[in-house]
Amino acid sequence: MQPLNTIPVENYLNKVRIASKSHQKTVVLPIDEAEQLATSLSIIMTRLSGELDAILMQIQNQTPQEETVQVQMDGGAF
Repeated sequence: MQPLNTIPVENYLNKVRIASKSHQKTVVLPIDEAEQLATSLSIIMTRLSGELDAILMQIQNQTPQEETVQVQMDGGAF
């Protein structure tokens, strides 16, 4: 499995942080940056979805183990 390229996401978050600190009302992305961000987010979401599916399959395939709990009560002593 190849490592995720999160640089476009990090660049976008930095732009938003800088815009917020300078009280800007908008953030503008050139189309090439927007395309890189969209591609990166798509790959990240696809990978996460696949990993979630794998985890759910493992959980469903596990046989539940029965656990016996014994409780013993006595009146105690006063």
